[in-house]
Amino acid sequence: AVLITVSVQYLQYPEAIFAELYRILKPNGLVVVSFSNRMFYQKAIAAWRDNSDLGRVALVKSYFKSVAGFREVQAIVRPATTPSFLQMLGIMVADPFYAVIGKKNPL
Repeated sequence: AVLITVSVQYLQYPEAIFAELYRILKPNGLVVVSFSNRMFYQKAIAAWRDNSDLGRVALVKSYFKSVAGFREVQAIVRPATTPSFLQMLGIMVADPFYAVIGKKNPL
């Protein structure tokens, strides 16, 4: 298995990275990409900065789809758990959590 945590937004050549991940995985191996809505704005790629949270999930799914052979690409979406009255005050209690998971085809 490969785990990419809170860094996918900085990949300059994500398709090449995902192709390499596919190459090194054993059959039925997993890739888990997890992230939140936080980022270093100056370092994140424009496609990430200019997207919504769900748009970012779709972007990561597209990285998997750019490599033939990944299957069962799924997303886990857990919205922020901040009560709305705290959100109006600009107070965040918990960040949202997103994970996109792909599995390599068996031989």
